[in-house]
Amino acid sequence: MKSRYKLLLFLVLVMVLFPAAAVQAQGGGPIYIVEPGDTLSGIARRFGTTVEAMVALNGIDDPSKLFPGAELTIPGFEDVEGVLTLQEVGFGEDLNSLSLRYNLSMDALARLNRLVRPDRLYVGQSLIVPEPAEDAIPEGDVGAFLPQRGETRLEIAARAGINPWDLRRSALAPLRVWAMPGNPLTDSMGWRVSLPEPITSISIDPLPVAQGHTVVIKAEVSRPIYLEGSLGDHQLTFFPADEGGLVALQGIPALAEPGLIDLELRMALSEGEETSYAFIQPVMVEDGDYGFQYIVGVPAETVDLEIIQHEEDFVAELLAPLTPDKLWDGSFEYPSRYYTDEFIAVFGDRRNYNNGALMYYHTGVDFYGSDIPIYAPADGVVVFAGPLLIRGNVTYIDHGWGVYSGYFHQSEMFVQEGDIVERGQEIGIVGTTGRSTGPHLHWEIWVGGVPINPLDWVDPGYP
Repeated sequence: MKSRYKLLLFLVLVMVLFPAAAVQAQGGGPIYIVEPGDTLSGIARRFGTTVEAMVALNGIDDPSKLFPGAELTIPGFEDVEGVLTLQEVGFGEDLNSLSLRYNLSMDALARLNRLVRPDRLYVGQSLIVPEPAEDAIPEGDVGAFLPQRGETRLEIAARAGINPWDLRRSALAPLRVWAMPGNPLTDSMGWRVSLPEPITSISIDPLPVAQGHTVVIKAEVSRPIYLEGSLGDHQLTFFPADEGGLVALQGIPALAEPGLIDLELRMALSEGEETSYAFIQPVMVEDGDYGFQYIVGVPAETVDLEIIQHEEDFVAELLAPLTPDKLWDGSFEYPSRYYTDEFIAVFGDRRNYNNGALMYYHTGVDFYGSDIPIYAPADGVVVFAGPLLIRGNVTYIDHGWGVYSGYFHQSEMFVQEGDIVERGQEIGIVGTTGRSTGPHLHWEIWVGGVPINPLDWVDPGYP
């Protein structure tokens, strides 16, 4: 009797100290870790399954009780193993390269993410993927190379400096990949199959991109190459970066249609040589969330569409050249020492002038002030200083790499075309010339032929 009592007491203690988990993954398939706010119905919808299937596979007693950190097996994906996590798509990655990277079929990857257009993965898109098992072959840094026309596997391996058997294993397992000219393969050091040597990485910052902001595209390379491309309708010019590699800057128009635009990169071993690699991948453009303003009382001639177009064409041509030297260093300063905590108007707001005579958007930032100094925010060269009908007395400064700054409505200008200016140098006085309803400074920055939000160049700044 005492022995039976002791056994019963022991079992009770075990149950108290080590209670059975309310939810525990059962059977084969990928594991989803429950997050705060998750519901079983929401998880089921996310993976295209049903609550009933989730309950049956995981042995759930009460579907209304889910605890953060609990592990659930997702039904319908018996060919997928590992713990599910989110991974952003990098430039050069597609469904084929990701299926190789995570050792699952393209169909399983598409079903796991319920992809409507598997052929249109965009840079920065979040995909659900299984984490590699702890005992999987370690993955290193990117190490890919580009097969040339007529090359054998032995020649490819010799040029890449790897074991031919590593090439065979990496190219053919777990899925068969044919070594075609222009189709990069992975070596035993890495997994990215869509970037060729000598490009080791491509970064796009920020992601997603937004209307009216600057995009920085960087290419890390193992040896010098020539790189060009386009982002939407805008041509990209790459310059040598301070820290090595290549960098291109491009503004996204404030009126750009939200949605996907194509980023295309073309590589040659040197300028003028035949393109040896080209890749196109979409990038998502988000709405800039801009406001609206009604402006009344500006001179009628300053809202005349023919006059406006003539001046816009003049400015666009003026700011088109790409100076190969980077003249600025670090973040820009404000062009005014006053009223930098609050602005009359900010960049991007849609505007209605004179009760509908003109509908446009604000291409810069307006500072309060009258008869106060205007300062150069960064080093550069003056490319224009003179009167224009819309902009009034205006100065434009070239900072290099296709980056320009402009200063409108001045009452006085202290510089002229060709002057070299330094950061903090006084260049003019705030006034109210041109299309203006009162004294203020309109400051704008252009990048790659596009006006963008100048405040981004003050904080955090750009390379």
